[in-house]
Amino acid sequence: MVTPTPPPPGSRLPLPRDAKLVELRPEHVTLATRDCLLPDTWVRLRLVLEGRPLALELPVEACLVVARDKAGYLFHLRLTLAALSEADRQLLALFIFKGRGAPELLPPEGR
Repeated sequence: MVTPTPPPPGSRLPLPRDAKLVELRPEHVTLATRDCLLPDTWVRLRLVLEGRPLALELPVEACLVVARDKAGYLFHLRLTLAALSEADRQLLALFIFKGRGAPELLPPEGR
């Protein structure tokens, strides 16, 4: 099995096509994907909260291998929210606290 080389740290990439939201916390977002993105790689995405998309560009804080099967590895990418403005972090914290609706992931516009 040939494993593709991950992009170098510092790259700015769109949300991986197969990304699924695993966890949303006030300090980070965790995504499941088959793409290995190294820490300090930036990911562009839209997070939909209560039907409204919020465009984000977040750095990968950690890339964790969580499973392996015939198709390859499954990674959990932990994206830190520390790079966001205080207002955006408060908006996310309020959404999490209210607990209404399920957040969704979308690729960035103009992908």
